[in-house]
Amino acid sequence: MQTLGAAFKFLTVWGCLTSAKPALETVGKAAGYFPYVGLVLGLLLALTNYLLAPYLAAEILNLILVTLLIVITGAQHLNGVKNSFDMLAANTGRANETVGFAAVVLVILFKSAAADSMDERLTLTLLLTPVLARWALLIFLYGYHSRFDETARPIAERVNLRPVLATTVATLALTVYFLGRKGLWIALVISFFTLLLRSLFYRRHAVLSQANLGATVELGEVLSLALLASY
Repeated sequence: MQTLGAAFKFLTVWGCLTSAKPALETVGKAAGYFPYVGLVLGLLLALTNYLLAPYLAAEILNLILVTLLIVITGAQHLNGVKNSFDMLAANTGRANETVGFAAVVLVILFKSAAADSMDERLTLTLLLTPVLARWALLIFLYGYHSRFDETARPIAERVNLRPVLATTVATLALTVYFLGRKGLWIALVISFFTLLLRSLFYRRHAVLSQANLGATVELGEVLSLALLASY
């Protein structure tokens, strides 16, 4: 239970509200629970959509859902997007504050636009998107620990093959159950995107950080929404 609690504290607003932060080593041991945290978040989003859809216009409801996801994650992942793109811009000599802020705005706009493009599939999409994005985070961490800085290396060092395989099987089983073979293709695209993103961040930053972890979750959600909207 300690590791499960560490996963929730690391990925949700719970970690922002408590002074008892989990040790990074414990977070690494809890990495196999990341997609399950995503499942809880997805269930909350799907339930909110189901309850409010009869009473609110789709555009308003979609903004509420995007806002709810920001609130229940404590905006930690959006902060990771900002910091990651600030660093990318700094390496090119551009105004990094503007680039990071623009990246955050674009992420929010893309999520809202993707949600707007769906109707009866939205509830299922809201359920699966947080799961796939946090599974992508597990892929991002695995096998690359020597390239992380001191803020994230203790996490990455403790992500081993067994939880990665077990969680991957569970995530793919859930996706295929709802989407059939197309679920496998969506998961494959997300995994390749995650590896490319990891390579890009490492090449541009020369090291990977916790900010990159948050960016991976947010960009994974954007890609998941886009793919599921096209399903």
